[in-house]
This record gives sequence, structure tokens and C-alpha cells, in this order.
Amino acid sequence: MPPAPPPTDRLPSLKAIRCFEVAARHGSFTLAAAELHVTQGAVSRLIQTLEDDLGTALFDRHGRALRLTATGEAYAQQVRGALEQIAAASRAVRRRRDSGLVRVNVLPTFALRWLVPRLHRFRARCPDVLVDVTSSEAVIDFRTDPVDVAVRNGSGPWPTADAHRLMEDDVGLFCAPALAAALPLRGDPAADLALMLRQPLLHHSTRPDGWAEWCAATGQPEPDLTHAPSFEHFFMIIEAIAAGMGSGLLPLFLARAEVAAGRLIQPVPHVIRRSKPYALLHAPGAGHSGPIRAFCDWLREEVAADGMEV
Repeated sequence: MPPAPPPTDRLPSLKAIRCFEVAARHGSFTLAAAELHVTQGAVSRLIQTLEDDLGTALFDRHGRALRLTATGEAYAQQVRGALEQIAAASRAVRRRRDSGLVRVNVLPTFALRWLVPRLHRFRARCPDVLVDVTSSEAVIDFRTDPVDVAVRNGSGPWPTADAHRLMEDDVGLFCAPALAAALPLRGDPAADLALMLRQPLLHHSTRPDGWAEWCAATGQPEPDLTHAPSFEHFFMIIEAIAAGMGSGLLPLFLARAEVAAGRLIQPVPHVIRRSKPYALLHAPGAGHSGPIRAFCDWLREEVAADGMEV
């Protein structure tokens, strides 16, 4: 359900409010008139209109002296903040219109380990498009959230979005090279897998069934994770694995760079494909927008270039 519109009954003139804020800031109708490029009489009339509308005096007038009333002082502080919010919102709209801003919200480790290291290529390809990257695992409501494009793991439903399969979620077991070197691995996949599952394991708290799902698919009994350290994000598990704390399950695309750098190894060849792929989401119809379409097209090309299946 869309948010209810704000009440607009008896809303004072924005022009009068702006005039009041300037006069309150300067403590002078004359200086306010100079800033607003109007006459002093116009300022006085707008302030009087605002006071009549509110039913109270905002200024004490004693000859040429001008001073805010207590009500005027409180009102000035509140409307100043409101005008600043309106100005900021307007700047954001103009910035997006003029520059082609694309607001991207992706999963934290996807941002840190995959997207951000590649963004320089999009910048070179589309220098006039600004990308604002944030990370979250929350469900995006494209009707209200300040997001143009999102990447999430799962098959939906995504009621406020157009959803496209971005890539599969293929998961393997990884450990530190030193841990593997200390074990009597024999190159026998079944025996080596059973041996690895008897070593310390690391648990992903937002995928509570990860080990059970992986072991069921590889024909192994579910391990006891009672004393397994638990981590919220994959980037945490990657660092824990690299430090030798134990073995963990990782999506292959997140582990590829770490393997290439010699920080992780995949001691057994077993890989499972989860039933929940990664999804590329945007507001319905927004995929036809120039900047949004350019970013989504580039993202798909990067996935294909990385050798990941869609």
C-alpha cells in the first residue's frame, strides 16, 4: 500500500515561509528584501499574510527594531530545517536528472568482493553516469526506497520489482592452504571430503541450512555445528578461512579472487548449485531508462566475462 499523502489543509504559502526564514535569519526586513530581490514592502506583506494565516505574531515590531517572538523563534527553527530538507531533495533530483545517477543496493560481500573492484570499468564506459552504491540484505520496496537497481539472492517473489536471473549460486568448500597442507589429503574426493568435514567448520548465520543442504547434496552426513564459529557475512567467513580458523562454504564467484591470490584453496572438487540464484532487480519499467539500462547491461556482461552461468 502506498504511503498516505501528507496533510495539506491550511498549509501556508511556501513563498511566505521562505520570506519569513530570511527575515528571521537577518533580523531585518530590509536585508531580507535585498537577499530575495524584492521590495521591503513585499517582505512586510508576505510576513503579515503568514501571521494572519497562523493566527499569531511572529515578530515584535517597535519602531525600526525587529525581534522574533518566542513563537516566531520556535517556528523559525522548524521551518529552517524543513526548507533545508526541501532544498536537499531538490538538489538530489537535479543531480540525478543532470548526471544520470543510478542508486545501486547490493548484498554486502557482493559489493566488497565483486562489484566495487569492477566499477572502474563501468566508470570508463559510462563516464556521465554516477553510481551510488549501498549494501543491505533487506527486501527492497522500489515504490518507496531510494534504490534504482538491486542484487539479491533468492527466487522471490519480488512484488515491487522487475526481476531477472543474474547468475547461479554454485557453492564449494574452501580452506586455507596451510590447513590443507597439514592434512593427509590423498586426492580421493570421497575420502578427502569426509576428512575435511571432521575438521573445524565455519557457519554462515544468514544461511542456517547451508551445511545441511551441501552435505545432503554431496552424500555426507550433516556435521555437528554446535561449537562452530558463526559469521553474518561472507566477507567475514573469507577472512576467518584465510586465517586458518576452519573450512567454510562459499559461492565460487566470491572465492575466485582469493584462490588466485593464494589465500584460499578448494581442497575437494564437490560443488552444489543452490536453488536460489542471484537476481537483478529494478522498478517495473525502469530497465528502459538510459542510465539504469546501461548499468544493468554492463553488470550482465561482467557476469558473463567472469565465466558465471546465468
